[in-house]
Amino acid sequence: MTEVSSVSSPAAEQAQTDAGTREAAAGTILRNRWVRILGVSFVMYVLAHVDRVNLSMAAPYVREELSLSPAALGFASGLFFWGYIVLQIPAGRLASTWSPKRLLLCLLLLWSSVSLTTAFVHTQTELSINRFALGLSEGGVLTCTLVLIRNWFTRAERARANALFLLSLPIGPMIASPISGLILSYADWRWMFVIEAVPGFLWALVWFWAIDDRPQDASWLAEDERAHLVRQLALEDEGTVRISGHWLSTLWQPSVLLLALYNFFALMAEWGVNFWFPTVLKETGLPIGVVGLLAALPPALGIALMIGTAASSDRLRERKWHMIAVTALSGLPLLAMQFTEGGTLWTVLCLSLAIAIFLGRFGPFWTLPGEVLPPAVIGVGIGLINGAGNLGGTVGPYFFGVVKTQTGTFSLALAAAGVSLILSALIAVPIRTKRGG
Repeated sequence: MTEVSSVSSPAAEQAQTDAGTREAAAGTILRNRWVRILGVSFVMYVLAHVDRVNLSMAAPYVREELSLSPAALGFASGLFFWGYIVLQIPAGRLASTWSPKRLLLCLLLLWSSVSLTTAFVHTQTELSINRFALGLSEGGVLTCTLVLIRNWFTRAERARANALFLLSLPIGPMIASPISGLILSYADWRWMFVIEAVPGFLWALVWFWAIDDRPQDASWLAEDERAHLVRQLALEDEGTVRISGHWLSTLWQPSVLLLALYNFFALMAEWGVNFWFPTVLKETGLPIGVVGLLAALPPALGIALMIGTAASSDRLRERKWHMIAVTALSGLPLLAMQFTEGGTLWTVLCLSLAIAIFLGRFGPFWTLPGEVLPPAVIGVGIGLINGAGNLGGTVGPYFFGVVKTQTGTFSLALAAAGVSLILSALIAVPIRTKRGG
């Protein structure tokens, strides 16, 4: 008996040591702001993106059951962006002066509820109201999260932090499209909206526990790291250009107006292409399950471009020309499609390249407002820029639907999207920035 004890005791001690090591490692990970702030925000925005884009996968079935023309469905989808625009500036102001954490928690619960109710629409009017309400509830999410990231990461880290968070944009469709395709292969499209809305309610609990508005509020952060981070952010804020007058004067800053106009034309093209991408693929004769898998291809390619562009932008401390280059390049495959015969291979290749390259812009693009505006008004500037972009998002899907209805193909709409991307890149050229800061 004694011999057994002497053998098992070291094993028990080793097990306790291993358990303690694992617990310490888990604690270290949870105290890492890159994991905690960006990780939790990332999952939150993936869920938002899933609830935003799943209608595009269900579009053929929704059109059939609700007897909608392509233009009518494009119009209903575009109403999402009209709702999205409404809260941009108010949410940005509240996030800058109150609490991005609490505001985002409310929006998370609201959009999950609205997305769930999509399963119960029966007419074009009901679908239109639902999409507007979903846009309204998601309207401040990106703006508030970018303010939160601005509160937590220094200038030298910010493009990478923004890009890592915004990887949710390509990963959202990578997750949503195959899952939606799988659900639609075995169940009614209404069940898809019910199933995909549930995770948002669960993640609200994680959000409330994990997120703090600023480093000084985070008891989980190591004291020396917290003090250093607060000091560094304060020094950077002191070097930011001050805006005189009322905070609404932010809306008339030339750099903000140019970024807003740039984003309008860029997202007009992006959302037109993204929304109708599954439909374009399905019209080549592919089954819906294969369409779901192929719809995940552009985001997969886009991930590498987002990370690479952001890393280069942070290393060189240069934002504008990185943004301009990838935006212009993303328009070229759409124009190149006009010189192909429209076969399945060329359609998948050109559209995948266009969507993937476009994703590379997000890291440097969303870093620019934080470098030209002071913290108290950055949310307002981001709100205007994001709102203008999503106004373009109302035009894109509707324009594609009208072109399809009038001509029977998407060819002209895709060419217009390519031109719009190149035009947006040219609009951004006059923006003035300080290199290296």
